[in-house]
Amino acid sequence: MEPQPHLQPVRSYELDLMRFLAALAVVLYHYTYRGFAADNLSPVSYPAIDGVTRYGYLGVELFFLISGYVVLLSAYGKTVKQFFLSRVTRLYPAFWAACTATFVFVRLLGPRLAPTDAHYSPYLVVYFKQYAVNMTMLFDYFGYLNLDTAYWSLTYEISFYFLITLLISYNLLTNIPPVIAGWLLLTLGCYLVLGSGSHAPVTYLFIPRYSPYFAAGMLFYLLQHRMAPAGRLYALLLGAWVLALYTAHHEMKALNQIFHNPNAYSYAVVASITTGFFLLFWLMIQRVFVLAPSPWLVLLGSLTYPLYLIHSNIGYVAYQRLAPFVGRWPLLLLLVGSMLGLAYLIHVLVERKLSKVLKQVVQELLLRLTPAPPPQQYTDRFELEKEKATSLSNPIG
Repeated sequence: MEPQPHLQPVRSYELDLMRFLAALAVVLYHYTYRGFAADNLSPVSYPAIDGVTRYGYLGVELFFLISGYVVLLSAYGKTVKQFFLSRVTRLYPAFWAACTATFVFVRLLGPRLAPTDAHYSPYLVVYFKQYAVNMTMLFDYFGYLNLDTAYWSLTYEISFYFLITLLISYNLLTNIPPVIAGWLLLTLGCYLVLGSGSHAPVTYLFIPRYSPYFAAGMLFYLLQHRMAPAGRLYALLLGAWVLALYTAHHEMKALNQIFHNPNAYSYAVVASITTGFFLLFWLMIQRVFVLAPSPWLVLLGSLTYPLYLIHSNIGYVAYQRLAPFVGRWPLLLLLVGSMLGLAYLIHVLVERKLSKVLKQVVQELLLRLTPAPPPQQYTDRFELEKEKATSLSNPIG
């Protein structure tokens, strides 16, 4: 199908900063709270700061909000093939590098404990078949455990990309507010009918646990570019915010169960942070929150994805190996700095170079898979003569 007309994208330095801070919040959450709180991932605790950093898990929700905005921006003006190509070349190079590094590191240096050991963690045991399936990024759909504890969010991103692909295929981007309204209603229906912990097939397609964030990001984009009546968009945004608060409450209760502490999180804090994300985005699209162009912000934004992919299980294994020899605070600084360095190497050595190669390979593959157009049929002799005349007048054939 023909691509949709779209506005020329302009780089948002505010998004670069938000993405990096969200990734850093997730890193600190994993290192200072999640690793020690459950599943024997890390032997080191940080009671002085974990009352704050434990809320860093909400950085992923901010990622989803940003993704709704950015992916809709990238979808306009693209065919299905073009959108697919842009997503593949964006996601896979860094993922392949991080997944391979994680597999090798955990395989060589991970703890060697029996499942009956009190300190055993199933998340720090990896095997080759698991690695091979994870490299497809479709591990969750095949029923395999993610190789790294941070990879779970990729399943929701892929589901969102598939939904966007459907919108492009059926030419629904031209009138998207009704689609978003239906998605939000379906989200509410899934919670009311299936419950918050359901793994029914419909939840993989419509991602009700996080759909309010994706939908809100899309709505912010539509509001910024005035692509629908503002009143209608604000009404939908209000619905997305209410649903985000609702789903955030269920997510918080699930985490309380994982950490065996019914008071691990305060819903007042969770709701305030979630609302803050929406307010921050609104300030950005209203140009109240504006950052001057800076190469440092571009760099921070570029490090976000590889940092998110590389930090988790490698960091946990490093904690287990180094904790007996290094103090907790120097170790935290060492690991955060090391992960930033690894993220930079992945960005420079892999993303910048492999993305171009992968783009060429995927383009050639898509070209081969595209069926040749059927021979043109002429309804009368006049059309045949007209085509011959046109071809003769064209100097390049």
